[in-house]
Parts: sequence; C-alpha cells; structure tokens
Amino acid sequence: MHCERFICILRIIGTTLFGVSLLLGITAAYIVGYQFIQTDNYYFSFGLYGAFLASHLIIQSLFAFLEHRKMKKSLETPIKLNKTVALCIAAYQEDPDYLRKCLQSVKRLTYPGIKVVMVIDGNSDDDLYMMDIFSEVMGRDKSATYIWRNNFHEKGPGETDASHKESSQHVTQLVLANKSVCIMQKWGGKREVMYTAFRALGRSVDYV
Repeated sequence: MHCERFICILRIIGTTLFGVSLLLGITAAYIVGYQFIQTDNYYFSFGLYGAFLASHLIIQSLFAFLEHRKMKKSLETPIKLNKTVALCIAAYQEDPDYLRKCLQSVKRLTYPGIKVVMVIDGNSDDDLYMMDIFSEVMGRDKSATYIWRNNFHEKGPGETDASHKESSQHVTQLVLANKSVCIMQKWGGKREVMYTAFRALGRSVDYV
C-alpha cells in the first residue's frame, strides 16, 4: 500500500517536472530563435523551437501507445466478480410507470448473486400498488414481501416491546434469506427506509 502510494507520488512529481522543463525549454527556444536548417527567405526552416515541439509530440505518442497497451491488457484479464452486493431501493408514493421501469432495469442486472431490497415508506392501502409492482416485475415466486406495522425505531399501534423485537427479527431474517425482498413499513422518512435495509443486511454483503 505504501509502495503504491510512493510510486504514485513519484509519477506526479516526474510528470510535473517534465511539463515544467518542456515549457521552459520551448519558451527559451522561441526567444533564442536558433535555426538548424533554413532556406533563403525562410520558406523552410527547422530550429530549436521546432525540435522541442517535435520531441514533445514523439514523447506524447510513446506514452499514449504504452497506456493503450496497458489498457488493452487489463481488458483481456478476466474480472473476478467475487464481492457480494445488495441494491437498496427507497420508495415513497412513486409513479407506477417509473417504478416499473426502475425494477425492470434492476432485473436485467447480470452481477452474480446481487440482492435487491426495496423498502416502502408507508404501509397503508394507498401504498400497496408499489408492492404489487415489485412482485409482478421481480416474480411472485422469486421474491418475498412483508407489510410491517412499525419500523426499527417506532412501534405500531398497540404493539409491545416483545412483539416489536419479534417483528424486527422477522424482517432481518426475511432480508437475509431472500434474493429479492419488498418491505412496507410505518412512515418515517427516507432515512428510516434506508436504515431498515442497512440494518437488516448488516454485514451479510460486501457492498450496499
């Protein structure tokens, strides 16, 4: 790690010094105006200034060629997709068409083993259409859904501490056990929705 950082710093310093020296060299050559080859009336001439510009062009082309080879080699190296990823979607009174397009786009993702967690901010009858769209697009037999009377921070009407703890554990297990999950929960704002996904996932994935 320290070695890579040191090399990176050296490259920055070297590139800066090269650019400054080239600029000073071109400026000096322009001021001096020395000519290596010239014809009468200066119809053709090649001087120190032209030599610096030509050298700059050759060096740039060389570095571009080397970078191109490096990029081509990196593209030929197989990418190891061995990190686990979860995609979290926060939904609140979404436009049905846009939500459907969003989920269809998600379904087309080809990353191996990606987990999809959609949390709806609201658990009333007016919010059910979003869960229906999720089940329709992701597949009713391939996804899990749950209408939660509360959320991680607030209990539902007439709920006890024990039942709240039980439902919280159920949500967590549901998220961990399924590849596609949709949860409707008590309204609490976008941060509460995101918190539910993060809390339920815990350390089960590498990236969220």
